[in-house]
Amino acid sequence: MSTNLFQWLFTDPIQAGSNGNLPGAEPFHFLWPWLIFCLAGLLITFYYSVEGRKRFVRNKPLLKYMFDRYLGWFAVICFIGLPLIGARVLLDGYFFAWRIWRYLWLLSLVIWAVTWVVYLVRKYPAEKANYQAYQHRQQYIPKGNKRKVRSASR
Repeated sequence: MSTNLFQWLFTDPIQAGSNGNLPGAEPFHFLWPWLIFCLAGLLITFYYSVEGRKRFVRNKPLLKYMFDRYLGWFAVICFIGLPLIGARVLLDGYFFAWRIWRYLWLLSLVIWAVTWVVYLVRKYPAEKANYQAYQHRQQYIPKGNKRKVRSASR
């Protein structure tokens, strides 16, 4: 079983097609869904970094921190996915056309999603409560008068 799994993960599409008695290389069924996912992920991250930070999370520092942190890694994962897709389509008989690279990429995407969900469930509520308590305390601290500060320093 492990030999078959090893061979299945580390066989290029041309050899997989000839072993399966196909006339050419093994077909890549997930080209368009993967390509659309990676391009949409890059587009979402680009829009957030250019316009979304100013429009959606301007006055919400916790959301800004979370999106900055996790969308940056999402962009990296999507950016790495594009050459892997291109290698599978254009470089059939070579090293980066092996299935192992696509499954490692998918594993990194799953790890990223689980990390984000764990953050949302465990850490975000506590950080939100701490920030709200901080804001509540800040309303009772007197603001300094700029005129007094300037005149005292002269």
